[in-house]
Amino acid sequence: MIRIKFYGAAGCVTGSMHFVEIDGLKFLVDAGYFQGKNEEKNQEFPEEVREIPYIFLTHAHLDHVGRLPVLVKNGFKGTVITHRATWSLAEHILKDAFHLMDEKNPLYTERDLIETLNLPVKLVSYNLEYEIGDLKFTFKDAGHILGSAFIEFEYKGRRLTFSGDLGNKDKPIIRDPQNPQKTEILVCESTYGDRNHKPIKESIEELKKAIFDTLPMGKVLIPTFALERAQELLYIFKKWEDEGIWPSEWKVVLDSPLSERILEEYTKFPECYDEETLREFFKGNPFKMRNLIISETVEESKRFNNIHSGVVILAGSGMLTGGRAIHHLKHMVENPNNAVIFVGFQAEGTLGRRIVDGSEKVYILGSWYDVNLKVYTINGFSSHAGRDDLIEWINKADPEILILVHGENDKREKLKSAFPSKTVILPNLYDEFKIPT
Repeated sequence: MIRIKFYGAAGCVTGSMHFVEIDGLKFLVDAGYFQGKNEEKNQEFPEEVREIPYIFLTHAHLDHVGRLPVLVKNGFKGTVITHRATWSLAEHILKDAFHLMDEKNPLYTERDLIETLNLPVKLVSYNLEYEIGDLKFTFKDAGHILGSAFIEFEYKGRRLTFSGDLGNKDKPIIRDPQNPQKTEILVCESTYGDRNHKPIKESIEELKKAIFDTLPMGKVLIPTFALERAQELLYIFKKWEDEGIWPSEWKVVLDSPLSERILEEYTKFPECYDEETLREFFKGNPFKMRNLIISETVEESKRFNNIHSGVVILAGSGMLTGGRAIHHLKHMVENPNNAVIFVGFQAEGTLGRRIVDGSEKVYILGSWYDVNLKVYTINGFSSHAGRDDLIEWINKADPEILILVHGENDKREKLKSAFPSKTVILPNLYDEFKIPT
């Protein structure tokens, strides 16, 4: 019997965690943190995972690794199986999440975190086949972030594939997603199942115009995901500097200690780069422009409140759910000379989503503010595949059964409509799916 139960990212985007049992062998795929309106669900613990021997991690984003310490707190002592870049990055993501946790209602303790980071780990490479008894598995490049993977499981000639998060094509730094093999059951993300992204080159030009139009008289805040988006933006800015189009008086501020630590990790895994970035890497650090200022302390961060133009600030969090970006927004939001540029997904219930949706007033750190600054949303920078790319990738996998997760319900329904002749399942949280072996 193949049994799959959905403990996250079912009817929503975040909290990816999928339980799998195949003829008695049990494992998890991801253990992600719920963000936005579903955050209270992080307190819920699935008892049946306590004795699971293995967990496979597709990549290091918080919504795929953030509940791992919760599992450890509740008795999980199994082996983590993941790409070596993912585990290296996950250490930083988990430590940062712990320090940002609500002290009055913590999900887990520092001891739980330490035990998590000391779990037995099997580090894998792309495109090599590994075995656990009769179960074979292969990690392939998902093109989403550094080290991201989709996983193809094979059991006695039958294939079950988990997409993880699939990347957007032609993104800077990393390669495009690999093609999947034909599979019987495909559990696939659907974040952007309803629409395509602008081409990345067009989005870079849109970003350039937004920045160059704003900086002569104001500041730009880019709420930035510390993992992947910050490094991607720095790579683009460095290219502009190398091309001689970045004015010497303009500065870029990386106001995120986590982004800085992850930036160091990015230089350790050039084998994950695409060909262009690899060439730039051999010339020097492809992320560090001369105009880059790294703000490490809160005091350093605050001094940029007194600078009123010529500065791009990259600060977390990417959805404005906390972090230093909130403080910068408070000082910038009522000035029409300033701009906020969103270059990533904004989950329902987040401050970022409310601003993107056009709220005229927002509540920030205990007070209400008028939203007077310019608001840009540039979706081409998404690290997720758009609708057409998802359809193309799914068609290459050609599943008999397609299970759509990691998407809001309207997005999943829209993607489902592209496969009228297939069996398509849209699971809700805690739904269970069985198929005889």
